[in-house]
Amino acid sequence: MTSNESSSKSKDLLNYKKRIHEASIIWTIDKFSVCKEKTGQCKISPPFKSHTDDKLKLFVVLYPKGDEDINKDYISIYLNFECSYDLYLTFESKFFVINSEGKKKGVNIVENRRKYNHSLQMHGHSQFFERRSLFNRFSGLMANDTLIIGCEIFYSHNIIRTDGTLMDNNVNEPLNTLPNDFCSLLKSSNFSDCVIKVKDSEIYVHKCVLADRSEVFNSILIDKQNGYSPNIIEINDFSPKAVKEMVNYLYTGKLPKMDDITCEMLAIGDKYKLNLLKLAAEEKLMIDTEVDTVCDYLIKSELHSSEILQEWCLRFICMHAEFVVKSVAWKNIIVDYALLVAKFFNFFASMNN
Repeated sequence: MTSNESSSKSKDLLNYKKRIHEASIIWTIDKFSVCKEKTGQCKISPPFKSHTDDKLKLFVVLYPKGDEDINKDYISIYLNFECSYDLYLTFESKFFVINSEGKKKGVNIVENRRKYNHSLQMHGHSQFFERRSLFNRFSGLMANDTLIIGCEIFYSHNIIRTDGTLMDNNVNEPLNTLPNDFCSLLKSSNFSDCVIKVKDSEIYVHKCVLADRSEVFNSILIDKQNGYSPNIIEINDFSPKAVKEMVNYLYTGKLPKMDDITCEMLAIGDKYKLNLLKLAAEEKLMIDTEVDTVCDYLIKSELHSSEILQEWCLRFICMHAEFVVKSVAWKNIIVDYALLVAKFFNFFASMNN
């Protein structure tokens, strides 16, 4: 890769905007009671995909008599992802049966939203529905021996692997040594001309690196040229650990392991306009979204202008509304964040239209 190509790719990453894709299928299976498939044999739905994404093809895989002997009294159901290359996704999906009244019944949500590649294709439920409940004429789950299966999914392509590296990271060897060189420069503090103070911690840095890597730091340093303590930058709204990780990222381009500082990385990436760092935090929070955390992440998406995280949280709440709206965290949002509540109801209405 030439230096021009590398520079162009870096700019693409800085300007990269994630998108959430959605897809769904309603699959009608006639004469379900006389399906010829035995235990372990499956039916496969017609392919379906998102209108906004041509990279991924989806199928529903149904085992009418269970995928193995232990599940022979159930129907097993899975979502199959088909792509010709390794793909990392964050996704949320659900299956349901549409009963004789046209209502969704037996909604089951796939909890696995982790990244995967093409060797881990199927996600679903081995005991989706008891067969006897389907055939019970009083249940109303089938009309005229016709089973109607539905599947909905929303997902986003990740550009960052679980180890913090970029999916597309094809740099040549000379360029690849630069992060190590800059890391050594940071650790040695040789020729440092500026200090970042975070509570009782001091980080010796170089103005040229800060100014080049962040337009916000560039503005701070310009403003300080003729002021008091021109070589000291005080940061009081983040932990020393988060600031050190940010500085290391500025020098090396290496993304930190988020773990317990993901929310801080979202905030610090937003404040200092470090788009890739912010994107990495967004992806991690999307993966970690649960019923117990979604309200907190929704608030943070509003505070830190994270449109992609906000859309993800709103979609998640719509899919898990039965549980989320009963939580104390949601009640607090109703009291303190009227705008978010309005966004939720607008989003919910648009999804149901």
